[in-house]
Amino acid sequence: MAPPLATIAELEARLGRPVATDELTLATAALADASALVRAYGLPWANPATAPDVAVSITLAAAERRVRNPEGYRMETEGAYQYQLPASAPTGVALTKAEIALLAQLSGRGGIASVEIHRPVRVDDTWYAPVAGDSERIPWGAPGDVGAPR
Repeated sequence: MAPPLATIAELEARLGRPVATDELTLATAALADASALVRAYGLPWANPATAPDVAVSITLAAAERRVRNPEGYRMETEGAYQYQLPASAPTGVALTKAEIALLAQLSGRGGIASVEIHRPVRVDDTWYAPVAGDSERIPWGAPGDVGAPR
């Protein structure tokens, strides 16, 4: 298993406090899990020192979410006090859609797209190209003309 993309010290800086002794195992696992997810959606980045800052930042954000909310609660109530996370908010070390999109962009992975191709049609010695939204075709050139299809 590759080492985590971030350190406990970096996670402590995010948390704004030291990781307590009883949280150390959780924090270490959270960094390992978040790193695995970031690598799965991005690139392998075997050496954490060569990982892009964005990948490290996403790793830390996911690990921080896990350490701050280890049980994965979405809502808590105490008397008149009530706090609720949106249903779309990830719990644990899950990544947000925006984080996944950033990693896909960072890794150069793109989506699949379909592009309709219109080929010119040859009638006699002249080539005709289709016109979008029109059934009529326009002359594109005769054999030997510069730019005519071959």
